[in-house]
Amino acid sequence: MTSHPDAASFDAIVIGSGIGGLACASALSRSGRRVLVLEQHFVAGGLTQTFSREGFTWDVGLHYLGDMHQGGGARRVLDWLADEAIHFSPTGAVYDTVHFPDGVEVQFPRTQAALKLELQEQFPQSRAELESYFAAVEQAARGGHALFAARVMPGALVRAQALLHRGGIERWWGRTTEAVLTELISDPRLRAILCAQRGDYGPDPRESSFGAHALVTHHYFDGAYYPVNGGKAFAEGLVPVIRSGGGEVRTRARVIEIVIEKGTVAGVRTRDGREWRCPVVCSDAGARNTVLNLLPAEWRESPWACEVASFRPAACHVALYLGLQGDIRALGASGSNHWYYDTWDLAGGIWQGPEKQPSAPAVFVSFPSLKQGQAGSRDGRHTADVIVFTDWELFRPWEDSEIGRRPAEYRDLKQLIEQRLVEQFGRFFPALTPLIAYREVSTPLSTVAFTGAARGAGYGLEPSPRRFLSSGLRAQTPVPGLYLAGQDVATVGIAGAMMGGMLAAAAIDPALARHLS
Repeated sequence: MTSHPDAASFDAIVIGSGIGGLACASALSRSGRRVLVLEQHFVAGGLTQTFSREGFTWDVGLHYLGDMHQGGGARRVLDWLADEAIHFSPTGAVYDTVHFPDGVEVQFPRTQAALKLELQEQFPQSRAELESYFAAVEQAARGGHALFAARVMPGALVRAQALLHRGGIERWWGRTTEAVLTELISDPRLRAILCAQRGDYGPDPRESSFGAHALVTHHYFDGAYYPVNGGKAFAEGLVPVIRSGGGEVRTRARVIEIVIEKGTVAGVRTRDGREWRCPVVCSDAGARNTVLNLLPAEWRESPWACEVASFRPAACHVALYLGLQGDIRALGASGSNHWYYDTWDLAGGIWQGPEKQPSAPAVFVSFPSLKQGQAGSRDGRHTADVIVFTDWELFRPWEDSEIGRRPAEYRDLKQLIEQRLVEQFGRFFPALTPLIAYREVSTPLSTVAFTGAARGAGYGLEPSPRRFLSSGLRAQTPVPGLYLAGQDVATVGIAGAMMGGMLAAAAIDPALARHLS
């Protein structure tokens, strides 16, 4: 094992270049630190990366963002991190359209007042209950900010914060989405509609924390936005900040171990045999991956590591990427996302696979090429994403296979998934089917290969009440010099991961806490 000659010149090492890792590294760079970011993939960005095929380009994990209007809290943080280099366009007056049985369709429009009016018009008998629901969303969102802020506070302040906000946090974050909605809303159909965006935080309301539901709902009260040039804009905006501060972002640099000497962090080892020495290491590889795969064996048995390892990975998904040639807007597509459900039941949103269920019970459809403030695209090329949450057990038999070398059985399943999802897309948008010029499916194994996410869980750890109330998911770990960034120390999604990166940076340098909002 050889130590890299330049390693001592870095003030911090960040493992992983997802938005959480890049946010942490950028914040530290802006505070005068030289940061080394080590990324296993050949491109930076994690789930904000893009890929292209035959002239079409898709985002891997970005479909829309809230709170990115001028003056929005997340927008202020991102503008500071990227020196205002990342620009956004609104996706339109309606950001989500939800579809349920019996032809029921509800649009989610920009502004909280417009959304409330839309729901009250469709459910006039539930007007008072909707008022209580929106009040609960506001209270839970405030509680969430207090909950996450406590994750970077010293012990005494954490206890004071917990006492001050304990009631609200336990009431909203300590119970499931289903439990709170059952208490607040008597109409089961309205409960299902209010849960229609559950794919943004966790597809099963029986398991997800109401706080996560509330934060996502609140996130879009001022509409949805899409970065100009797509998800790659995040890496393009943040990596130069890191480099201008004297840091580096290295791809194809897979970390295989966090080096701990005399009870404290001493650096990391990469797969190529290098040892990078540094007393501050922040992992954006996921809390579970960090304790199970990167810590030395003796640390994996600590109470903290065991608690982190006890959380299940969140749900995984399959994605159908479509390239479309023609005027898709004229044939029914728009900047709005679409959520399709074949039942009013809050359970059953996980597809058990094409052999058990010919059709997926819950489907998300998005048209990224119509979300950048453009009337069309060059040469009439457009893209669509079709996303379905599924069961990891379908893919477990091939978890040890290598990408590009999967066995025939896996390829057959993947082909059948593609066929079924194209058929469903055709039922939703029959006029668009003839315009399909390219199609490709990714599975949870693809997510593992490109991001290292445990069991393909793009949302990190389970979004359960226990996860959000855990004291083990603080940015500063019990291992001196080791910090956690990303979704697992905050909440799910791109904005949540970015704030998780900011929490890690503030734990390393408390002066950065002033930039958290």
